[in-house]
Amino acid sequence: MKLLCFPYAGASGVTFQRWNKYLDGIKIIAIDPPGRGTRIREPLCNTIEKMMVDVKKQVVEKVNYEEEEYAVYGHSMGCLLIYELLHELSEMKFPMPAHVFLSGKNPPNILVDKPISQLVDDEFIKRVVTMGGVSADFFETSGLTNVFLPVLRADLSISELYHYEEKKQRLQVDITFFFASDDGMVDYRYVKQWANYITGVFRMYYFTGGHFFMFGQEQEQRITEIIRETLLDSENNIPY
Repeated sequence: MKLLCFPYAGASGVTFQRWNKYLDGIKIIAIDPPGRGTRIREPLCNTIEKMMVDVKKQVVEKVNYEEEEYAVYGHSMGCLLIYELLHELSEMKFPMPAHVFLSGKNPPNILVDKPISQLVDDEFIKRVVTMGGVSADFFETSGLTNVFLPVLRADLSISELYHYEEKKQRLQVDITFFFASDDGMVDYRYVKQWANYITGVFRMYYFTGGHFFMFGQEQEQRITEIIRETLLDSENNIPY
């Protein structure tokens, strides 16, 4: 079983490789758009359409569905990528994942209410720091800032400018959503609406913490335990 991990804004799917130590029988596969990780020298994508062309190619190449099943996990921007990707794969008659795990993102029809990608650097950095996941000290190193900021701006811009279009069919998948109590980017009133985009079962698990709640040993162990039990339990592991 492979778990394909889609990154949040500014990140690499490699970030989730740290979960491998908890996931016996499941292999983490990083899905990285251009401009990050091992692809740092490649031009960034400036639209979700361009990013989709790239990640779809990766998934088709990395998943041998005739020999093994796969699941997907996305956080924040990664949720949008998964949503659009699965619709495109469905149109190609590519098998759907055994399960979809999401966190840190309202459903696709809910617009970003406080865009920040076009703010000047100082204000942009302040807003990014308040989101968590990176400290103010990080931005004191000019080399890191020069590399990281363009990627983060480009990714956030894609999420902010995303235009939702209703699909003809709902996705034939089950979704497990990890909800963090203090995540200011996710609204509890909306998050359950992810159930409206699928024909399968929607489950939600509650965690303490902010937008990047999923890092830290205790949270990682609980998340990966849920993933492992969901994917390796034969009663839940039903391919569509």
